[in-house]
Amino acid sequence: MPSTMIGLRIRERRRAAGIRQAELAEAMGISASYLNLIEREKRRASPELVSRAARALGVPAAELDGAMERRLADRLSEIAAEPEFADLRLDPDDARDLLGRHPDWGRALTRAWSARREAARLVEALSDRLTHDPVLSDHLHRMLTHVAALRSTSEILEDVDDIDDAQRRRFHEILLSESTRASEVAEGLARFFDEAHSEAPSTPVEDVEDAFLEAGNRFETLEIPQEEAPADMHPEAIYGALRAALPGGGASVAPPEAPPVIRRRALSTAVARRRFAEAIAAEIEARPRLHDGAPRRRAEAAFEQYAADALMMPRSPFEAAGAALGWDLDALAASFGVDFDAAARRLTSLARPGGPAPRAAYARINAAGVTLQRRLAAEITLPRHGAACPLWALYGALSSPGRTLRQLAEFPAGERAVFVARAEPADPPAWGRPAVHLASVLVLPGEASAATVYAPRPREAPEPVGPNCRVCARVDCRHRAEDPVVG
Repeated sequence: MPSTMIGLRIRERRRAAGIRQAELAEAMGISASYLNLIEREKRRASPELVSRAARALGVPAAELDGAMERRLADRLSEIAAEPEFADLRLDPDDARDLLGRHPDWGRALTRAWSARREAARLVEALSDRLTHDPVLSDHLHRMLTHVAALRSTSEILEDVDDIDDAQRRRFHEILLSESTRASEVAEGLARFFDEAHSEAPSTPVEDVEDAFLEAGNRFETLEIPQEEAPADMHPEAIYGALRAALPGGGASVAPPEAPPVIRRRALSTAVARRRFAEAIAAEIEARPRLHDGAPRRRAEAAFEQYAADALMMPRSPFEAAGAALGWDLDALAASFGVDFDAAARRLTSLARPGGPAPRAAYARINAAGVTLQRRLAAEITLPRHGAACPLWALYGALSSPGRTLRQLAEFPAGERAVFVARAEPADPPAWGRPAVHLASVLVLPGEASAATVYAPRPREAPEPVGPNCRVCARVDCRHRAEDPVVG
């Protein structure tokens, strides 16, 4: 989480647009001397000032605060940490220099690496299916049967001269029939391989995450208007409003015997799918990388989840409750009848310049440490491939399910963040069902936790952590699981 160089970016964009410093300062509502200090990196630009500068310059705020650049740098660092590049002794810090000088080359490298990784995974998946898939085995045996019939019939027609016309027609019918069936089997094989290719999950997930990051995790079209928020925000009142919005009270969507949290989630998802279908389609159409196949399916699910969260936790009431409760996620979850994971995810969509909600990032993992979902923030690195630092509270939560863990963490370069993590069952409890837990974490960077119940205590000693073992500068850490590529 290095320096963002926001001031330098503002200066570069201002000069490229041919705008004088005094003109931009006036548009931002500050003095020219203060803007001069910001551009020279002598003063820090607040999120509100970054937003004003972006509006005045006509560029996305992410282009000034460095969020996308840091994301690219993180990807390049992950590439540098791959074992096959160990002999090159690549320094992850050089990635930022490359992006600073040649950002398009950085984007090209990350796209090429993603395509290569995707191809390798596809080859591995297809190899496994070629070996074990019963559907493919059946198709191949059927193909061999039809080819054998075609060959034997053709040999008879070629080698036997005294065949009467009726028999010859019969053999021709066999050729037509067997060739048609062989063609059908070939088409089935083609569909088999097409489906195998379309189900590869990595790149579509990143496409959806990029869409959320570029939007600052906020989608106004998927929020309910303030005047439509229920006057009574008690969970049962929300439950009643959701049932009223569905035919038959949503009985087929959420059985009465299901736990309340599960019922509300199912109902809100069904309502979101009906009410926001056009808005979700418009959000997807506005982003070409989400138009088709797996990216579209994942984007639809992610936008439906966002809209469902907005229905259960409307923005204004949630902000008011959050400010009153110090953004205590357990208290917020209880107030709105949701689980910890939903409350943490919802909080990431509320941060805005001048707003009460703190900046935050979010991630969810399973017991194997596989990242299931992320909501990114400009200052936070949350690895997509491979585990993060094993010292993060996110992983400790899996060994203490049902408990909310807080951690004041300090990264090798001195940046601090507060982690708030909790593990909860993936499914409602049932006899004979194995207990599988998923862990969620909310990450509050820098001073973002100051107005929350999780704020650092006076003289509290932070716990030293890293991003992940491969690129962590703490070479003497006794918890290191992999050889470092830095140090």
